[in-house]
Amino acid sequence: MTTINILSLNKTYLNQSAPVLKDFSLSTNDGEMVALLGPSGSGKSTLLKLITGIERPDSGDIQFDGSSILNIEPNKRGAVLMFQKSYLFPFLSVEENIGFGLKVQGASSETIRAEVKRMLNLIGLPGIERRKPGQLSGGEGQRVALARALVTNPKLLLLDEPLSSLDTSVRMNLQEAIRTIQREFGVTTIFVTHDLGEAMAMSDRMALLLNGGIVALDKPENLFHRPRSLAAARFMGVSTFLNGDQLPVKCEASLSSEKIFAIRPEHIRIQKEACKDSIQGVVSDCVFRGEYVEYQVAIDEMTVRARMTMPAQMFSHGEQVYVNFQSEKLFEIHW
Repeated sequence: MTTINILSLNKTYLNQSAPVLKDFSLSTNDGEMVALLGPSGSGKSTLLKLITGIERPDSGDIQFDGSSILNIEPNKRGAVLMFQKSYLFPFLSVEENIGFGLKVQGASSETIRAEVKRMLNLIGLPGIERRKPGQLSGGEGQRVALARALVTNPKLLLLDEPLSSLDTSVRMNLQEAIRTIQREFGVTTIFVTHDLGEAMAMSDRMALLLNGGIVALDKPENLFHRPRSLAAARFMGVSTFLNGDQLPVKCEASLSSEKIFAIRPEHIRIQKEACKDSIQGVVSDCVFRGEYVEYQVAIDEMTVRARMTMPAQMFSHGEQVYVNFQSEKLFEIHW
């Protein structure tokens, strides 16, 4: 297993004024899966290219187990990259695709066959050694690509949105498969995605990237329930932010009017009756989403967005309601 230390990386492309990565630092633990989550252009894929040696940083360092890899040839770094598409060799069989790296390393035919069989069992596709990539579904192709990436026992596995082009059901099955196999191998993994649900389901820790740097790094449950910064909170789906003096009088948090508080949409209750920690508002939108109802309620010049799981009451546009901010669910954030 391998620890990764990325130290103050900077990268700016020609003809671009703003850096893609700016003083970027990240450390991983042995066998940990870290998800890099961020919008397009935030530097996620660039980071993977720097680690594998496809690109070189302008400054900074990348270390495996405390030693810099920047002067090591890309094919000798021990980092393998799995892309959005499987990119299997179309003219080779599944067995030849998976065993390609072992063949390059000089492994015997017997070793390659045994390892390919082992990998196919791990990815849940035994007995397909003779098939060609054109005979595989998208999900099967990605499983084979994962087997090809892991068969050489790399130091670091890099996943660049490998599930983004798959159907939802296939995607969820592969999330489980990748996580199970990653734990089986104990391989340190950096997983790039723009899908929040996917990042939370698969990672030990999540790093939120904005404007070339990490704005938050923590366990998924911590970032989801109590992000510490405004940028992180917005990225995690929080849209209601209140000054202390905007909160209900009986709410203890309102004692500090200089602080900013936030609350997740599913922790807000919309109801007809007044109660502790509630404020009167007017419904501007109410949308049935199947498993939950989404509300937008106007309170003075502020719009509160709430989400209540079924069974939940539907309200008409313009109807007066009470917005219940559960004080124990409020958390402080920093601008």
